[in-house]
Amino acid sequence: MAKRNTTNSLEQLFASLKGNKRNSLLIVILLIAGFLGIFDLDGIFGDNNTTSNDLTVVETSAFNGSNFEVLPKEMLVPVDFVSARDGDTIVVELNNHRINVRYLIIDTPEMNYDTHQPDPFAEEAKEANINYLTQADQVYLEFDVGPYTDNYDRALAYVYADEIFVNEALVEEGLATVRYLNPPNVSREQALREAERNAQDQQLNIWE
Repeated sequence: MAKRNTTNSLEQLFASLKGNKRNSLLIVILLIAGFLGIFDLDGIFGDNNTTSNDLTVVETSAFNGSNFEVLPKEMLVPVDFVSARDGDTIVVELNNHRINVRYLIIDTPEMNYDTHQPDPFAEEAKEANINYLTQADQVYLEFDVGPYTDNYDRALAYVYADEIFVNEALVEEGLATVRYLNPPNVSREQALREAERNAQDQQLNIWE
């Protein structure tokens, strides 16, 4: 709070000094102080390096394991990867609560744990999914504009491993198809359909 008040005061000071040549020496002194870290120059002059692609830190401390409505939509929510059931279903942890997550808009071959006879490319899809998530420094969920969960109380989300959009990556590799579209949770449909067409054209994996 103190730093914020100091920056606001300096903003007012600079506003009063700008355009006054007699105060150029004072401006130079303040600039030097800024470079020495005494105060934040970005708050005064603005940060031209900020882009719309910068990750936004989201507040998740209110999440209790079931109140998904406190989590923001169309923003990246950092989580900890725990395990993968298959190529499109994982378990993550948020605020010490474990969450089952179903990937939005894609479907991977079934592992069929009951019969122990996985569908073709089911194991490859699961392995690719795990590789993306375990090799990332940070895993994120992105909730779409519609419902947070399905009828099985699984969170419905787009999943990111660092900057990799995992839903799309699996489709691009021919390890997942575009399926189970439930409006309005379809914001990434076009990107996923394009990835699917590319995999089909190249006859990758399930498209062989």
